[in-house]
Amino acid sequence: THTLEYSYSMVAPGSRFTSVGLLDGEEFMYYDSNTKKMTPKTEWIKKAEPDSSYWEKETQDVGIQQDWLQGKLLDLNSFNQVTEGVNTLQRVYGCEIDDNGVTRGYDKSIYNGKVFISLDLNTGTWTAVDERAKSFTQKWNPERKSADSWKRFLEGTCVDRLKRYKSYSTKKKEPGGADGGADGGAEERSDGESGGGPDRGPDRGQIAITVVVMVLALAAAVGVVIYKRC
Repeated sequence: THTLEYSYSMVAPGSRFTSVGLLDGEEFMYYDSNTKKMTPKTEWIKKAEPDSSYWEKETQDVGIQQDWLQGKLLDLNSFNQVTEGVNTLQRVYGCEIDDNGVTRGYDKSIYNGKVFISLDLNTGTWTAVDERAKSFTQKWNPERKSADSWKRFLEGTCVDRLKRYKSYSTKKKEPGGADGGADGGAEERSDGESGGGPDRGPDRGQIAITVVVMVLALAAAVGVVIYKRC
């Protein structure tokens, strides 16, 4: 099974934000709220996406997601009457191709470690996992544009990218292999409302994401303690 996954993580207080792209658990691009720039992390992704305009657009798109997560985390904390402590909101989405060639997409939002909204690719609607999430899905579902856009991305563009990126990452490991892979005019990711997808078991990518969030959360907690002591 091969997987292409994108992850956004927001930690409060401090509004610390990170974004990573993972191919089979390997981090190939990275962005955070300090650098405010999407950066390629592997040689193969530099060859797969050599145009600087691609990275500029990625930076813009992720900046939109950063603002979205920050606003939604504030909404969730307000809804749950949370006034202190460290809180996190993650969005994880992507696609996979199993050994039989069957593809699957997923898109999920995770509040303080628990999935609360997912995107149902069968119905093309956002699904509330618990009562607190229903107020969000009631706002999002009447306007189908966002869900439909993400469904198209996960079932089409994401799968095409996965195949193309895998061809580049595989060639780097082949002695004397020429750089290649089909050109991919990739449809840009939507900047609409978020959602989530089917749960799946932990992999190296998810473990890496969890470690990043834990480090950010610890840093935020230390900041709170220092602030209270001052």
